[in-house]
Amino acid sequence: MLKTEITGQHTKQRPVLLNLTDQNNCETTILGTQIQENAFHESMVFFNAMDEVFFSIDKISQKVIQISNACEKIYGYSSADFLAKRGLWFDLVHPDDRYLFANDDEILRRGEQVNGRLRIIRKDKAIRWIERKMIPGFDEAGKLIRVDGITRDITERREAEEKHRQSEERYRQIVETAQEGIWTIDENEKTNFVNKKICDILGYSAEEMIGRGLYDFMDDEGRAYAIECMERRRRGAKENLDIRYVTKGGQNVWANISANPIFDTNGNYKGSFAMVTDITRRKLDEELLKKSEANLRTIFENTDTAYVLFNDDLNIVSFNALAQEFSEEQNKKSLILGTSIREYFSAERWVFVQMTLQKVIEEGSADYEITYTKKDGTVKWHNVRWLLVKTNDDHKHGFILANTDITGAKMAALEREKITADLIQHNKNLEQFTYIISHNLRAPVANILGLTGLLKEEDIDTDEKNHIIERVSASIKNVDDIIKDLNLILQVRKPVNEIKELIYFSSLMDCVRTSVYDIEVNDNIQFNCCFDEVDSIFTIRTYLYSIFYNLTSNSIKYRQNGISPVITVISRIVNNNIEISFKDNGKGIDLHKNSSQLFGLYKRFDTSVEGKGMGLYLVKTQVMALGGKIEVESQVNQGTTFKVFLKDSATGNELLDS
Repeated sequence: MLKTEITGQHTKQRPVLLNLTDQNNCETTILGTQIQENAFHESMVFFNAMDEVFFSIDKISQKVIQISNACEKIYGYSSADFLAKRGLWFDLVHPDDRYLFANDDEILRRGEQVNGRLRIIRKDKAIRWIERKMIPGFDEAGKLIRVDGITRDITERREAEEKHRQSEERYRQIVETAQEGIWTIDENEKTNFVNKKICDILGYSAEEMIGRGLYDFMDDEGRAYAIECMERRRRGAKENLDIRYVTKGGQNVWANISANPIFDTNGNYKGSFAMVTDITRRKLDEELLKKSEANLRTIFENTDTAYVLFNDDLNIVSFNALAQEFSEEQNKKSLILGTSIREYFSAERWVFVQMTLQKVIEEGSADYEITYTKKDGTVKWHNVRWLLVKTNDDHKHGFILANTDITGAKMAALEREKITADLIQHNKNLEQFTYIISHNLRAPVANILGLTGLLKEEDIDTDEKNHIIERVSASIKNVDDIIKDLNLILQVRKPVNEIKELIYFSSLMDCVRTSVYDIEVNDNIQFNCCFDEVDSIFTIRTYLYSIFYNLTSNSIKYRQNGISPVITVISRIVNNNIEISFKDNGKGIDLHKNSSQLFGLYKRFDTSVEGKGMGLYLVKTQVMALGGKIEVESQVNQGTTFKVFLKDSATGNELLDS
């Protein structure tokens, strides 16, 4: 029988020899053997109740000499199978793991314990992981004769470990391949972990960064800012901030830090964890954008065009100082961000703006001109342009309103138009003067020359001589009348230097009615005057009187036979200008035939009435001299209406349709 001795981790077995001739000793020995067998039996009962497999192997015969019943649960084979078949133990080891047994005997012979993990193939071909421990047993000579051991099924634990390992591997892969840097520091601001991205950002290796202080990677300015932030972190603050670092090569880099403090279970600060994103490019772009915005803002605020930007909902999103100035001057309202454009237009004007915006949406832009009068009486002209703002994908994003003061250019254009019109009129006047001189003046002069030639004849008698002298006198008077007409025309065409004054229309009409008093009495003329809408004008009295007188006397002169003249004079405001209309029920004018020469010098269309054909010419000349215009509406035998449009020098109202 073998006896096992266990000394430390070395287990030795030695044979116990029984002396059968010694009765006392024999009895004692039998009693000892019985006790040992009872103890072993009790141990096996305990081992068989456990999930672990306990076993003993005879190293001399390589046979399993003892194995607990748990072997069937782990291996699928019973203890009898293991006791009966030598080498079954080794045969169940997975072929890929059999190399693990190569050094077992050598280790056991050194008296050392063998530990390890390997795979087995169960009887049902299922692969399981086991953990084994084997203890060597030696005889008195120190020879390895026995191995006692234990195996346990660790498949579930191994799978959990593998899942954990794979999870850690995935985590490590995520950390190392993340586009954000991951940086942790301890409670002393010393680096204890960085991933590859951080190293790429700063140009250091992980070994160079581990153990170094957080502030070693910053300049003085960044260090001061970071210290302030770390104080808040120690108090538990979570922050997202931008910090400037210095790379290993000495370059500045900007990073966005999403930092969180780390505390232990007792609430003690143990460090900080941060996600780091390189935003150097963004910072450079932001700086360039700021410079660009500053440049655009400088241009925006110093251009001669007022700009207002609206979003798609027609709310103000931006405007420059000139736009604010124009709005306060024209609309008497200040521009306020977020306010609807609708607030800056009257109900009538808003209809026009809506139509304009629809055109802008369809065509991309629209423009027009507006005019208004300032408090000081000066007239301003503006060009208004609307533009559609689109996104990169061609969707409507908003509108831009551009308002440019074009008063200077407009006045220059109007002045050019006036000069051109004056030149054209001057040429017409020259033609009329030429006509007067070549026809009206030449005929009486020729008569005078002819008659004076007759006076030189010697045989002329007294009566004939007196007759010739009378005819010469009549011709001279005709020449004098023509010269007076020419002088009057020249006076009317001269620059207006007379002082302007406030003239009331009712008072002026009283003067005109006094001048035509006799005719009025004799012909029962009826005057209908209404000056309620506008009763006065600031202009030159002599010119305005001449206009009123000539148009009134013209209506009387060309009245219809048998019909009492009715003359209606009305004043009103039309497009910020003063309109004075003179309407009669006279003979009327065939405008289709005579409109082109109606206001010509010495042009007469009704020879049944005495006249020179200068009245309407003088009226138009004087109206134009006052900066106005005259229009006529007439039908034969139904009457005539003359409309005079004038600007008021006191208010500065300009003629819109000149």
